[in-house]
Amino acid sequence: MFVFFSFQKRKIPKQKVILLLINTTAMSYINYRIEGHTGILEFNRPEKHHAFNKTFLEELSALLEREKANPDLHILILTGGGEKAFSSGVDLSALLDLKTVEAAREFALLLESTSEKIFRFPKPTIAFINGFALGGGLGFATAADIRIMSTTAKVGYPAVKLGAILPVTCTLYLNSLVGEAKAKDLLLTGKIVDANQAFKLGLVQYTAEPEEGMPMALRIAGQIAEGGQTALHMTKQTVNFTLYKEIESAKIYAADNFAYLSQTAEWQKRIRAFAEKK
Repeated sequence: MFVFFSFQKRKIPKQKVILLLINTTAMSYINYRIEGHTGILEFNRPEKHHAFNKTFLEELSALLEREKANPDLHILILTGGGEKAFSSGVDLSALLDLKTVEAAREFALLLESTSEKIFRFPKPTIAFINGFALGGGLGFATAADIRIMSTTAKVGYPAVKLGAILPVTCTLYLNSLVGEAKAKDLLLTGKIVDANQAFKLGLVQYTAEPEEGMPMALRIAGQIAEGGQTALHMTKQTVNFTLYKEIESAKIYAADNFAYLSQTAEWQKRIRAFAEKK
């Protein structure tokens, strides 16, 4: 498969827009553009509520790796295309395709590394949770620096109901935001919460009506942009330093745990039953 990159520029008053088009034999799972110095990254798999499979994760990972050194990019906003979902997490059919421990381990490592690339992204990041954000999808949002949640959105970690476990990064991001007691309540019950509950828990910093979420994200991006680029980068590093160390020490075992669990009869039975129900 050949991948071609093309950059198109058009002038509008006081603002530069750069469109990054990724053309492949399959539809791109990521829509990305830069307005001024703010990147807007939209997940683009609407028929699956932006659930991610291996190809999705590889595309997202590559874009994050490339854009972290882009001098035109100062702030990154992540959201889901449309209004229904930010991301529903891992595609269940992708999980059912993991036929061996090694395949499951490779997928887990890819998922963990992609999530980490959001968390370690050198520029400030904002997640606009415009619809459902579940499991690893919510993990991507919690990896961002600032979260805005639509009043019509719902979020949660239903992994245990599928007999699955979350990537360790998801759990550690959650702990850092809400504390262990509230994290356990969310993780062990698998319950889904609305925007008001998410705000009270500390999962998100802002809530907004659906049509106001992206304008709010852009306003906050403008406020952040008033800071010096090096100062912003170093501030992120300082705030995240302790969590960096926790992730490094925990992720060694996480992929193996995921790989083992994926091959158990209970995992297969629950995932298949849920997929067939949907």
